Amino acid sequence: MTRAFVARLMAELHLGNTLVRTDTGEILNENGGAHLEPKSMAVLLYLVERHGQVISREELLDAVWPGIHVGDDSLTAAIIKIRRALGDDARKPTHIETIPKRGYRLISPMDGAVEGEPPSPEGGSGSHTARSSKRLLPIFAAFLAVVGISVYFASPREDRSEQPITLADASAVIAVMPFANVSGDPQQEYLAMGISDTILNDLAHHSEFSIRQVLENTRASTPADYILQGSVAHVGDRLRIVARLLDGDDGEVLRALKFDEDFDDLLVIEDEIRKNVLLEISGTINDEEKSRRARGYTDNVAAYDLFLQAQRQLLVRTATTNTQAQSLYRKAISADETFARAYGGLALSYAADYRNGWVSDGDTALESAMRYAETAIGISPDLPEQHWVIGYVFAQQRRYEDAIKHVKLAIEVSPSFADAYALLGGIETYRENPEGTIPLLRNALRINPDAGYLYFLLLARAYYFMGDYEQAHINLSEALGRNPENIEARLYLAATLLHLDRTDEAEWEAMEILGIEPDFSLDVWSETYPMARGKQLKQFLADLRRAGFT
Repeated sequence: MTRAFVARLMAELHLGNTLVRTDTGEILNENGGAHLEPKSMAVLLYLVERHGQVISREELLDAVWPGIHVGDDSLTAAIIKIRRALGDDARKPTHIETIPKRGYRLISPMDGAVEGEPPSPEGGSGSHTARSSKRLLPIFAAFLAVVGISVYFASPREDRSEQPITLADASAVIAVMPFANVSGDPQQEYLAMGISDTILNDLAHHSEFSIRQVLENTRASTPADYILQGSVAHVGDRLRIVARLLDGDDGEVLRALKFDEDFDDLLVIEDEIRKNVLLEISGTINDEEKSRRARGYTDNVAAYDLFLQAQRQLLVRTATTNTQAQSLYRKAISADETFARAYGGLALSYAADYRNGWVSDGDTALESAMRYAETAIGISPDLPEQHWVIGYVFAQQRRYEDAIKHVKLAIEVSPSFADAYALLGGIETYRENPEGTIPLLRNALRINPDAGYLYFLLLARAYYFMGDYEQAHINLSEALGRNPENIEARLYLAATLLHLDRTDEAEWEAMEILGIEPDFSLDVWSETYPMARGKQLKQFLADLRRAGFT
């Protein structure tokens, strides 16, 4: 069989009533014409060759981008482009079906044709689809043998589809942008950020779609089916909120909401925004979704406002702001003793006290963290954030199996919980399995590509212990670019630089850390470090002492 013959044989392919010209990337159907760039066509052909089979995202990434570390956004963008070109609907697919927690499957009737051959009139029947698939397999095999599989895709290096934790693929991707503070008062920034974060967290609990948090400067490069954006103005006792749900393809406004209400109506406004998003995308809202308490929040506006202020202080991650956060959480709890998320936030703040050595009695801080986390779970047992908190505390205690159990529970409840994948990845490195960290962090970055420094630090840490110091250095640069005063990132940078034969720079990092924290002691720091007391930690501490740390 000649190359020319096979090329002609593969020149055209019919998917239902759509004609695919594989050599030119043209897609023709009753809606007109479209064009697929080579990578998107490669994804489509991979699905075509395995018609009717569920193909994992990992397999597609490995096949179409072999040996290249690309973000999962590349695959998501390709699937979105293919669906648009085919005129497919992610919610009611006729071509590409998303299988939650597993991957994608090509379901449209399929037939191959040489130029001039009309599509079979039986194209819509299931039996014809099966016959077509079987008849096309030798054609694809010949095509790959003659042209070479690397033209469009490479064989996957390994099958990771059976991993116990995988990202739940969603029928729709929603990008949530931070709401803009248009109050003219920087002190109200916490409110705008808190409102968008609350809506994002609520939507993330839905397994039928995936949530991405995006910033203005990354919106254009983040593929999404929908975009939620808005603004908040709090002046006196009035609250003005604008929210818009846009079509991710053409920017068309699907829903526009404007509120000018008393501040006491904040919770009602948030619920209206969330309900409108759910109605637009899912079409229904169940009774549980109508209850704020079912989601761990409060019906008390004053308590909620204090909670948002506390969240803002907690994220600054200094001893002073952590103490301020604790005070605000306690005030929120005083206003509503059943406010589960406030207990969860308080638990996190005590865990931060322990980890960062901000209090003299670290053991008591960790006990407090566990007590408040368990209180939160007792109030709202199905909240993923509270399972995350308990998992985090167990990880600090080096009780890795207990930690993993709770983090996996968080993921079961909320498949789009990026921080849960990140924590699970961090635990894998703690227990001396850095190779297990990489796919979990890839999942986390799929969901939240605009994550802060921590995800990159966790990746760098894993690469360091795997001996891939170049990749460790790249990710540490990303982490420190986002948080230049993070001690752990600078410690790993110093150790990494030694292995890259950049000793002078490693020693300079030691001086930088003393500039940030004059009383820094490696022995004190490592005492509470939650890594297993084994080969990894010994290697790390030895490298740091070579760099001049004491």
